[in-house]
Amino acid sequence: MSLFSSADLPAFKADRLLAAAQTFFPGVVLSDAYLLQQIQAAEADIARRLKVRLEPTTIFPYTPTEGEITALGAMPWAEEPGYDYDPEFFRGDRWGFIVLRQKPVVSVEFVRMSYPNPTVTFFTIPHDWIRLDKKAGHIRMVPASSGFTAPLSAFIMQAMGGGSTIPFMIQVKYVAGLTGVKTDPAWADLLDVILKQAVLNIIDGSFPTMSGSISADGLSESRSVDPEKYREMVDFRLHGAKGSNGGLFAAIHGISMGVLGSFG
Repeated sequence: MSLFSSADLPAFKADRLLAAAQTFFPGVVLSDAYLLQQIQAAEADIARRLKVRLEPTTIFPYTPTEGEITALGAMPWAEEPGYDYDPEFFRGDRWGFIVLRQKPVVSVEFVRMSYPNPTVTFFTIPHDWIRLDKKAGHIRMVPASSGFTAPLSAFIMQAMGGGSTIPFMIQVKYVAGLTGVKTDPAWADLLDVILKQAVLNIIDGSFPTMSGSISADGLSESRSVDPEKYREMVDFRLHGAKGSNGGLFAAIHGISMGVLGSFG
């Protein structure tokens, strides 16, 4: 799915493309289909660079059925594997701690354990146990009013008791992604950078001459084009100044950091 449709093209042509067209490809007529393709390509590019989905997306922990896909309507969806269960999952201060792969999180439909048959045998965590940090994509499980009985077989009890990690046993179905990118003023800078990238894509597609000069009747005009400067403007909006750990990426994901050390 995409945030943009053909209804966005008139404004894009008038507000974004006109000045670039007069400078870089005067007299060239570009089809609406091509322009929409470039806007959507820019949207996909920015989403990958920011490592975020630009609209609420349902994340399935299994391959959804046709009925489930149809029920979503226009909402996009994706599939991801489950999360590993380890023996420390409920011990100490872990509280069933899960770091979801997609964030920010809009909502969680269910958290369940699946074993030994990942498509039949389920143990669903009561919804009021779930404590969710939407921005960070963190889940904790705190026992509340609802109780449950876990239909765990003797084999799984033996595996848990033996200290084994069980791959992909924990399934989470949830909705993640940004909301209101086209309507919320808080994301006006993100919408702007997508459209700027679309214009850059179109300029690159016209294969402009990097430099040139025109002389006539004693007059001369020279022109140079450095697309790299425009790309640096987009990078600045995405990540801030070099070494600043800022920009839209930090606004969405928080400050990035790494730890260096030696062990021995």
